[in-house]
Amino acid sequence: MPGNEADGSETVSSLGHPSPTTRLSTLGVFKSALGCIRRDPVLAVPFVVVGMLVAFVDWLRQHDSIPAVAADALGQSVSVTYSVFPQGTTRTVRHVGALIDLETRYLRWAVGLEVLVPLAVGIAGWMTITRVLDTHSGPRALSRYIALAAIVSMPELLGGFSVDIPDFLIGLMLLAVGLFVLTRLFLLPALLVTGSDFVTALRQSYHRSQGQGITIAGLIISIGLAYWGLATVPVAGGFLSTAVVAPIHAVAIGTVFSTGSRETVSIPDDHIESGDTRSDESQ
Repeated sequence: MPGNEADGSETVSSLGHPSPTTRLSTLGVFKSALGCIRRDPVLAVPFVVVGMLVAFVDWLRQHDSIPAVAADALGQSVSVTYSVFPQGTTRTVRHVGALIDLETRYLRWAVGLEVLVPLAVGIAGWMTITRVLDTHSGPRALSRYIALAAIVSMPELLGGFSVDIPDFLIGLMLLAVGLFVLTRLFLLPALLVTGSDFVTALRQSYHRSQGQGITIAGLIISIGLAYWGLATVPVAGGFLSTAVVAPIHAVAIGTVFSTGSRETVSIPDDHIESGDTRSDESQ
């Protein structure tokens, strides 16, 4: 897997077992991800296609009769717009309240439009991560990936969640907790792609991210800022955010995942729960 070579990498133990893995710096992961895309441009194609879809959906939302609003992040001076699953940041959103009391034909149109984007984003992420890991991923893994990606995107449809925190220290603490949770979920997409069920993927994402926390936190902040920054570009922001940042995000997940799985990239469901079993079978 490209991305295991980086300046300043070091050998660590994965999940407390003696099998050595390479820990990359944040910059090293970005270099590996960009190098991987440069060597295999097909990795970027799914999200380029989805980026065009996102831009088109933004345009449709602005011109049809069903109310839509600008994405909350675009009104912020600085925002880290990060999702557990690789996806761009749209310039418009349509909240579920706008769908109430619509005529059936308009309701079908609006719901279909809102379902189309997470479906396309899920397929693009699954395709990219599967390719970067060079693993076989079947229909069941695809359905799990799309289902969880759709769930992650639901808060935006529901109007998003915002909390005003007047105390700076409390706000800083909550941000730290949120960043910790996101670092532990960083590898979740890769684990779903390789065939893990939801519970196993969550557990293994937590364990595999240990020892990589600083690196992953740097990736989350950098990727989140890039998503937001490109989304602020007038008209083309949704396309740029999706087509440019999402492939890097997906390949970065594959890069970090592969550094913790040097012996085997694809982990069967019946083996993933035991690190000892995985180590024994790789020998």
